[in-house]
Formats: sequence, structure tokens, C-alpha cells
Amino acid sequence: MDRIKETADVLIDINKYKNNLIEDYILIKSVCGYFDKIKNEDLNSSDFNFLKYISNISGIPHFFDILHNRFNQSNIINNYDLNTLSSIIYESTLHTDEKNKLHKYQKIILDKFHVNSLNRFFLSASTSFGKTHIVFEIIKKMKYNNIVLIFPTIALLSENLERLISDENYIFFKENYTIHTLSEIESFGEKNLFIYTPERFLSYNEKNQHNLDFDFSFVDEVYKIDNEYIIDEETKENERDVAYRLAVYYCLSNNSDMLLAGPYIEFHLNNNPFYNNSFDNFLSKNNIKLLDFNNYEIVNKSYNVVKGAKTNSIDKNLTLNYTSKNKTQRLVQTVNQLSLLNQNSIVYCANRGKSGGVEGYALSIIDSNIFTNHNIAEYLELINHISKNFSEDWVLVKGLMNGVGIHHGLIPKYIQKEIISLFNKGFLKVLISTTTITEGVNTSAKNLIVMHNKKGNKELKKFDAKNIAGRAGRFGYHYNGRVIVIQNDFMDTINSNAEGIKHKNYDETSPKDEIDLFYSEDVYLSDNDKKIKLNILEEQKKRNLPNELFDMYKVISRLDKIKIYDQIMLLSENDLALIKKLIRTINYKMDIEYDGFQVILTTIAPIIKNKNLIFLIENKGEEGKTSTLTHLVHYYLKGGFKGSINYHLEQGDHIDKAISKTSKFAYNTLKYQVVKYLGVFNLIYKYVESVKKRKEITDVSGIDLLLLKFEYNAVTDEGRIASDYGVPSKVLSYYENPDNKVKIKQSFDDYENKIYNKINDVINR
Repeated sequence: MDRIKETADVLIDINKYKNNLIEDYILIKSVCGYFDKIKNEDLNSSDFNFLKYISNISGIPHFFDILHNRFNQSNIINNYDLNTLSSIIYESTLHTDEKNKLHKYQKIILDKFHVNSLNRFFLSASTSFGKTHIVFEIIKKMKYNNIVLIFPTIALLSENLERLISDENYIFFKENYTIHTLSEIESFGEKNLFIYTPERFLSYNEKNQHNLDFDFSFVDEVYKIDNEYIIDEETKENERDVAYRLAVYYCLSNNSDMLLAGPYIEFHLNNNPFYNNSFDNFLSKNNIKLLDFNNYEIVNKSYNVVKGAKTNSIDKNLTLNYTSKNKTQRLVQTVNQLSLLNQNSIVYCANRGKSGGVEGYALSIIDSNIFTNHNIAEYLELINHISKNFSEDWVLVKGLMNGVGIHHGLIPKYIQKEIISLFNKGFLKVLISTTTITEGVNTSAKNLIVMHNKKGNKELKKFDAKNIAGRAGRFGYHYNGRVIVIQNDFMDTINSNAEGIKHKNYDETSPKDEIDLFYSEDVYLSDNDKKIKLNILEEQKKRNLPNELFDMYKVISRLDKIKIYDQIMLLSENDLALIKKLIRTINYKMDIEYDGFQVILTTIAPIIKNKNLIFLIENKGEEGKTSTLTHLVHYYLKGGFKGSINYHLEQGDHIDKAISKTSKFAYNTLKYQVVKYLGVFNLIYKYVESVKKRKEITDVSGIDLLLLKFEYNAVTDEGRIASDYGVPSKVLSYYENPDNKVKIKQSFDDYENKIYNKINDVINR
């Protein structure tokens, strides 16, 4: 490194910034790059004075702290000149308390919130910006009474719950708020903080109407309001875009503050011939101000494309050498060479499969024997637990034995969480993942290796690509992250023109699902939309159905609810008797009567749109009587996750496939699909029975307990919190069976005991 030249370059950029010749985000990149080059140099007190100065000029004083925290530099300043003193004074203005400090651009956002004003903002920023941290500082500053934080996944819900309960830096929230994560609330505190997913927030709204209004709401990953913006078939199947739009709608329903946030969201420019004004309409109508910090990369990124050459110079610290042009072999050799530098890597794959996917590349690395001497002592208890409760032949276990982490959506949630933790602690050399790493998961990898420019079988969009690349480098750990692209067109997507985000409820030309008709103002409805809406209301009126039925399970359309009502009215006395027998069985022993369950499946089948769920209902085996779904539900209720795995093993599936099928069923099909369709049936069945018997609907027995089980995999309050947190099945069973707690706890293995001690602190908060 030529320190004189590098120092001169950064000083030139500082002067350009002071003279308004370059933007502040350009200066951040320059200063961050300088720290990256100097981090391992021999530094004296004068150097530290200078570094303190430039870190504060850039607005990121944390750059200076990282020298000590991650690179073992003493960073002690012995002599204070005027620049150093002014830097320290400026830095003090970024502290929110003794332990917490913002960077300049976080502080800009915090300063926009004022008491007795309407504070509504839409923030788009890089993955390294620290968006969630700002939220907690806003709450502390504004002293809100009732707050809802909406995250995209249960994993992030539980992560933030644990943070507020266990992290001393967040003790303010534990001391001042009653924290809620379940949709059923028995009692409220004087101040309340709710942590939800969009679906659970809607469920809360349906079950706890007129109790309290929120003073502040935060919605993370808010780009999900526009299902066309990203590539995600699973999102489409789960109608999560509808849930997100409805969650935002209800957050805006009173005169409350709000922060909507997401990474790298692009916006339509009004000078573009293809300009779509729907998102601007959304912001304007709801008094939301746009905060665009997309260019503010707090961790630099370098992009490197590995193609045909046997020697690829990446940077001054890394040259990759290859003995083969085979893509898989190049991945193995890349991972190995980075590991020899004591650097970990994330490998992005388009799919989870064994043919060119997560599990296939994992097996290739395992079979290469590059990590044969890997030390598993730190997590042997986890390996023993998984081997005993799943199988030692599972590819995930083989990976852990060799320092390879596997991460995708069909791995049990508590194991996903452990793998991320082991990777961040340095106990795993490489993490191979699909886009699950972009769902708010915090990783500490310097290197991201990109194997595909696809998500599933579809080409990535720019948003997806930037979000994936954002996993390279982590603020507080690195100054620079490397993106290494092996033989694909990922960079074409990174450099492509982005699509702007849209909001279909604010766009007259946008085709609307029936649900959106009732959440869009008339000005944004076409004449045909208005006609359809009036026809639907007429159908409701014909049957004299109350609006309350349509305020529940909002992600199911009115017409579909009317169809279910019509189907229920056609049920025979024998059908109704079978349903009542099913309800008794559920309430008595949490199992299903096949015949009664089949009646319900036949009733809901006409409104189901999810192809996988339709197949599970229509496929009835050789005897043509019992749906595959009925069998799966029975085995799941009787044997839990392990029982479902055994069912698939009995059908001849390999352990890897059996676990994937079970995960998809438990975490997707049941949790998001079956529960909402059965929920609508239950709602309308109970309404029909209440009218028939002239009873309150709350006094009619239904399949409520089954719905609770499907949504949470638990029915007790403690069990549902444990399930959200992510625990082994035996720990969950401990909370679900209060009469057998002692016996169950005595059977815990070492890993289960460790998890029990963690979750018990959360539950007994």
C-alpha cells in the first residue's frame, strides 16, 4: 500500500465534499475504502488522530471503532489537536445514550420525528444502513404508548423479541413496555409494544377491535406490497402482497406516526415515458415523505467476475487460482482459498435441490474433503440432537460435520437459526443458501459467491440481485465485502435498469383482485371495477350476510366467503353430524375424524387457488375416498414434525426429501394456506349455526383449536411463544403438556436443555 498516495486521495475527496463537488455517499465510500486499506498497517497516535477526523467527516464514526473491535488496533489517541477535539464533540451528538450511537444518516432520520407532528416516512436504504436500529431510537425519543412493529417472518419476530428481552442495550423497552407477539391479547399494559408479521397483525385487528390505537407503526421489507416488484412464486401463492397492503392500510387508518422501510427500493421517475404514478399517489394521499438513502453503502462492495482464466486477480489480498473450468470445481476451489485466508463465505444458489442447488453444491464441497479436519467440538451437541431426531444421513448433518452450513426455507426454523449463529461465530466455513438469506437474516460474511443469476427458474430482477449482493460484508465487521460471480450473468442484472415500485390500490389502470376493490378509493377503480364491486355487495345483500363476516380473514375475498356460505347451506344433516363429531375429536384429543374433515375439504375446495393445496385435496389414492391432505394432517397432529417425516419415509422417500416435504407442509401449507381456508369455513359455519340455533356466534363450537395448532404448531400461550422462537419438538411439548412437564424435561438431551434455558427466560419475562 502506498500510504502517501492513499492518504492524499482521501484528503482530495474530503476537500471535494467540502466544496460540494461530490455527494456525501461518495465520500463515505472513499473513507471506508481508506480504512479497509489501512486496517492492518502499523499505526501510531497521529494516524489515529487522522482516522478519527476522517471517520467523523464522513458521518460514520463507527469506522474508527471497528479498527479496535475487529482488527485489534489499539486506536488510542494521546494528543488532541483541534480536529480531533471537534471530531469527538461532533461524535457526542450522535450518541443516544452511553451505549448506543447512530451514524450521521441515521441521525438525520431520527431528527425528522417531532412531538405533536404527523411523522410518516418511507425509507429505502442499503442493507448495511441499519434501518431497524433507527426504529428503536425513534420509539425512545418519541415515548409512544402503543407501537406495532411488523416484520416479514416469524424468525425476525422472534429475533427482535429476544433482542428486547435479553440485550442490555435494549433494556429500556423491557422496563417500559408490555411486549406482545400473539394475536390474542388477554390484557394490555399501560404501554404496549406489539411484534407481528403482517398476517398476525391482521389477525390481531380481527380479534381485538376497538381496544386501542397505535401511536407508531413500523413495517419492514415493505416492498412486498408490490408482488410484481420481486421474483417470488411462494409470495404469490401465500398472497403475502395482499397481507402487506392490508397491514399498511390498517396502520394508516388513524392519525398515527409511521416508518415504512426496505432495501434498495427503486422509484418511478416522472420524466420517464413509462412513469407509473401509483406509488407517488400512495405517498401523497397518506402524507408520507420519501427518504431515499439507497446510495449510502456503509460497507463497500467489490464485484468480481470469475470466467475462463485459470488465474483471477480479485484484489491486492486475493488472487484465485483454478485447475479446472468446471463450475462446481471452481466453487470448491474458491471456498477453499478463502478459507485458507481465514475468511468465511456465503454461496448463493437459485434453488435448494441436489442438481445445481444448495444441497448439490454442499455435497460437492463435502466430497472434496477440503474441510476434513474441521473441528465440530463447539456444536457436537447440536449434531447429536439432529442425528437422533432426524437422521445422521441427512445432508444437513453431513454438512455440519464438515463445516458447511445449509440454509433454505425447508429446514426447520430452529435449525436454520442455529446454522446462522454458528456461521456468524466462525464455527462454519461456508454457508450455502437460497434467497432465504435476504429475508432480514443478519450474517457476517466478507465474501458472497454467486452461482446463479436466477431465483428458481426465473431470471433475477435488479432488486433481488442487489439484495443478495448486500450480504457481502457486514457493518461493524468489515469495511469491504466481496461479491464473486462464478460463470453467470449476475452483473448484467446488477447493472440493469430497475423497475419502480407500484401500489395497485392507487392505480386506476392496474388489474385488481377482488379484495383490492374494497381497499381502493373510487378514483382508482375503473368503471368495470366499480360494477364488479356493486355486484359483489348485491350478492352479500341477497343472503343478508353481515359485514362482520367480511372483516375476518381479510385475505379471502367476499365472493369466496359467499361461495363457502352457499356450500354450507347445502350440507346434509349427515354431513353436519360428521362435522360435529370432528369438532368433538379435535377438542378432546387434538386429532381429526377423517369423514368430517373430508366434508370440510369438499366444502372449501371450490375457492382454493394454491395449486399444491388443490393437489393435496384432489389426490385421494387408490381407494378414491381420503385426500392426501387428510392423511398428512392426521400424522402431523399425532406425531408432530417427526411423525410427518416418518410418514414420508414409509412412502419410500429419502430422508432429505422427507424432511423437505414435511417442512413445506408445516411451515407453508398449514401455516399460511390451510389455516386461512379452514378459518373461513369455521367462521361461516359458526355463523350459520348461530343463526339456526339463535345463539351468539362465540357460543358455537368450531374447529378453533385446530386452527390455533396449524398457525402456531401449539395451542397454549407458552407453547405458541416457544414455537415462534423456534425450539425442538420436545421443548415445545414441555410447554404444551403442563401435566407431564417434569417427565418431558428429564428426557431432554444436552442441546434441548440449552434451548430450554434460553426460551424459558423469554417466556418468563
